Amino acid sequence: MSTLIQSCSQLRAGLQKAKVANQTRQEISALQQRMREWGQHATTRHALAEKARIVDPALLEREDIAQADRSVKALAEQARQVLQAGGNVQDLAADSLWTRLTNAAESANQRVQEAARAQWRQFVENLGHVDSPSVLEGRMLKTPANEALLATYKQQHARYQAAVRNDLPTSAATQEELAKAVAVLQGLCEQLKGTAPDAVRLFLKAIETGGAALELLTPEVMEWLRANDDPARFVIKPKATQTWR
Repeated sequence: MSTLIQSCSQLRAGLQKAKVANQTRQEISALQQRMREWGQHATTRHALAEKARIVDPALLEREDIAQADRSVKALAEQARQVLQAGGNVQDLAADSLWTRLTNAAESANQRVQEAARAQWRQFVENLGHVDSPSVLEGRMLKTPANEALLATYKQQHARYQAAVRNDLPTSAATQEELAKAVAVLQGLCEQLKGTAPDAVRLFLKAIETGGAALELLTPEVMEWLRANDDPARFVIKPKATQTWR
């Protein structure tokens, strides 16, 4: 794509230097407009090519993408020859050459973008499933240790979400960073305790809903609390205070 830009630049420089009488300001303006249009396609392609190489270095060699590129290059060569032969900007409109060229460039860029996005989505999926913090919070036991782990999980998950929210990686380090983030989240998930004996679950559920009856504090529950929770965070108090008059 840079070949046509160079040809346009050379033609413009020649027109301005020689001050060719039959080249009007309108023609120079039209040439600059064509350069801007082509420059946008070229800039987009450069950015997409960088992303595609991060996702898969062989992606740009895929046959459908290579074929689309060949079509663009063939049309760009035609446009270059028109300008090099002394033609003006209006000559690029002959046989819809400029329209066909820009459409082909846009189509080729779109093909690269779609292919890279599909590859990137597959990469993210292959890293493994990641639960949302709300899912974990809904099934975990509400203990101080779990609450602390969940807070850390939420922070890490926010970073993970920021990375996967993008359609394509932001840098060459994104893949490694994302893989590490998933490993950390899965490790934290394994540490969250979501199961306990029925007696313990009954006791904790009662605590969450206002208070547990003393008979629920069985030796089994006390043993579990010492191993997995902090018994000191619980207090025993009367269910209601009687007032004598």
